[in-house]
Amino acid sequence: MTAPPPPPPPSASAPAPEPAHIFTPFTRTGTDPSSAVYQLPNPPQSQSSIPSLKAFIRNFTSSSISLKSYAAPQLYMVLPRLQCLQFSVNRYNDGVRTPSDEFELYWKRRTLNWLSGVGYQVKDATEEIVIEGLDEIIKDLEEVYHEEISDAREAISNGLIIFDALGELYKCDVPLQGRTNLGGTNAVFMLTDAYYEEHRSLVGMEKSFHFTLDFIVSVGNHFTVVSFTEVLSRWMGVNSRSITDLSYVPVSPSLLPSLKARGKKYLEYGTGGAKFVAYSPHTFFIHSTPRSTTSLSSSSRQSVLPSGGRVMIDSARGAELGHHASQGVDEPTQAMITRAGQYRRLINTSSSSSSSKSITPSSDALPLWTTIPEGLQIYTWPALVGFSFTAKSWGHVLVSSLHPITFQHTAFDNLVLSEDRKQLIRALVKFGSDPDTEDIISNKRGGSIFLLHGPPGVGKTLTAEAISELLERPLYYVSMGELGLTPDEMERRLTDVLELCAEWNALVLLDEADIFLEKRSTADIVRNAMVVIMLRLLEYHPGILFLTTNRVRTFDPAFESRVTVALHYPDLDFEARKQVWRNLMGRVKVEVEGEIDYDRLARRELNGRQIKNAVRLAVALGR
Repeated sequence: MTAPPPPPPPSASAPAPEPAHIFTPFTRTGTDPSSAVYQLPNPPQSQSSIPSLKAFIRNFTSSSISLKSYAAPQLYMVLPRLQCLQFSVNRYNDGVRTPSDEFELYWKRRTLNWLSGVGYQVKDATEEIVIEGLDEIIKDLEEVYHEEISDAREAISNGLIIFDALGELYKCDVPLQGRTNLGGTNAVFMLTDAYYEEHRSLVGMEKSFHFTLDFIVSVGNHFTVVSFTEVLSRWMGVNSRSITDLSYVPVSPSLLPSLKARGKKYLEYGTGGAKFVAYSPHTFFIHSTPRSTTSLSSSSRQSVLPSGGRVMIDSARGAELGHHASQGVDEPTQAMITRAGQYRRLINTSSSSSSSKSITPSSDALPLWTTIPEGLQIYTWPALVGFSFTAKSWGHVLVSSLHPITFQHTAFDNLVLSEDRKQLIRALVKFGSDPDTEDIISNKRGGSIFLLHGPPGVGKTLTAEAISELLERPLYYVSMGELGLTPDEMERRLTDVLELCAEWNALVLLDEADIFLEKRSTADIVRNAMVVIMLRLLEYHPGILFLTTNRVRTFDPAFESRVTVALHYPDLDFEARKQVWRNLMGRVKVEVEGEIDYDRLARRELNGRQIKNAVRLAVALGR
C-alpha cells in the first residue's frame, strides 16, 4: 500500500497578492516641442489630502477639470510659473527644517498663498510640502526645449534677449532692478510669478509676458510687502534687443554690497519713530503744494532739491498726511499708494488701542513686520518719506544719501554775547526742554518763549540756530509771510507748525514778528484777531520758541507777559565787530597771506550779516 501524496504548500493554495498601484503624476509622448504631449491623470482619492501637480497646471493654464492632456507649448508657456512655485516650495521646506525670521515673515505666507490658489490648506505648518511630479515635469520640459533654452542662455550671455527667452532672463532666485522716477535710482524687486499668455485680437494672436514683483516698504510704524504685475507685449521689428533696453534687468553681483547697506539703513530709519538726519544734494524730492494750502499737510507734484540739508524721517506722520515715498503713475508707485491706503484703513479699524504704535494689527491680506530679515533687506524701496527743514516741505529722500548730522556744538560758544547772557540762555533752554515743567492747568506745558529784538545783523537768528545745534534738535524757521493774511489761514498754518514741532521736539523761530508784537489798536480788527490767535497757540505750545523783531516801538502787554525772557541786541560795537571778523575768518578754508588787521576791519561800522557777505566775497575772489 502506497502512502498518499503530501498536501500542496500553503502558498500554492491561495492566489498571489496584486502589486500596489503606483500613481504617476504625468507621462509624455513625443520628443520634440511640436509633437510632445503630456498626460496628467487625476490623482487617486487616497492622495486628495496633498496638493497635486494637475491642480496647479489646470490653474496655471485656466483649463477645465476634465482636460487630461496638454501639448508641450501649452506647458512651456507656464514653465516660469512652475519654476517660481518650485522655488517657493523649496524655500518653505528649508524653513521647516531650519526656522528663521525670513521663513516666518515671508516664505511661509508666500508659499501658502500658492497652495490656497488651488484650494489646498496646510494643516500642519511644521511638515514639508511635497508636490509629486513638480520637479520632474520641470526637468522634462527643459529637456524637450533644450535647444531653445540653450539658444536663449547664449543670447543672454551676450547681452541680448528675444521675447520668447524672457522666462530664462527673469528667474525667481535672481533679484531684478528696475527704473524708478527717483532721479535715476533703481529699486530692487523679487520675482514671484511669471508666465506667457496668448489672446486673440483684431490683428490675430498676440503673445504677452506677465511677471509679478515684490518689494518692501515702510507704511508708518510697520513694514509690509508690496506686489505689482508688469506686462510685456511681444515687440515688433527686430527679433532680439539689448537686455539693457528692458525696464527690469538682473542685479549685478557687484552691486549687492551697496544694496545690502542701503537695506540696513532703510531698516534703521523706516520705522521706530521720527529720525533727524542729514541728506546729500539732489536727493530730496519736494512734494510741492498749491499756494492755497500749507506744505505741512498736502502734496501734489514733485521736484528735486539741489542742495543738501536736514530732514525728519517720519513715515508714520507722512502716511497720515497722504505723503508717499514716490509720486507718479508707474506700477510700483501706484501699488505702494494702494498698500498705504490699506494700512491706514486697517489701523483705523483694527484695535481699540488709542495708539497704533503699540500694536501690530493683524490682517490676512496685509502682512505687517516690525523688522526686515537680513536676506530681504535688498528689496526695500530706495526712498523714505520725510520733512525737509531746508525746503520746509514734505517729500521723499533717497535712503542711500542719509547720514548722521554733524552738529556744530561750538556755534553757541562763538556767539558774540556776554557770558552772563549765554549762561542765562543755556539754563533757560534746558529748563524749557524739561517735560516735567507744567503749569497749574495740566495741558499748559512749560515751554519757553524767547523775544530777541534789535537791529538787523546783530545775531538774533544766529542765536536760535546756535541753540538748536547745542541741543541737537531741529529748528523750524517761519516767516510771517508764510502764515497767510487772514486769521483762519494763520490759525491753520501756525497750528500745523506748532503741532509738528511739538511732536518732533523741534525749536520754532518766528522771524520778523513785528505785526504781532507791537501794541494793538482798536482800529485794526483783523490784526487784533490774529494776535489773539497767536497768543492762544503760544500759550499751549510745550517747546522752545523764538520771536525776532527789529522795529517794534512799543510791545503789546499780552505778549510781554508770555515771554520767558526778552533779549535786546544792540548794534555791534568795535569789540563785537572784531570778534565777528575773527570767528568768520577762522572758518575760512583758503590760505590767507600775511597778518589780518582785525582792528582795521572792525573800524567799519558793519553788522554781522554784512561782515559775513564780505568774507564770502573775499573768499570767492581769492580762489
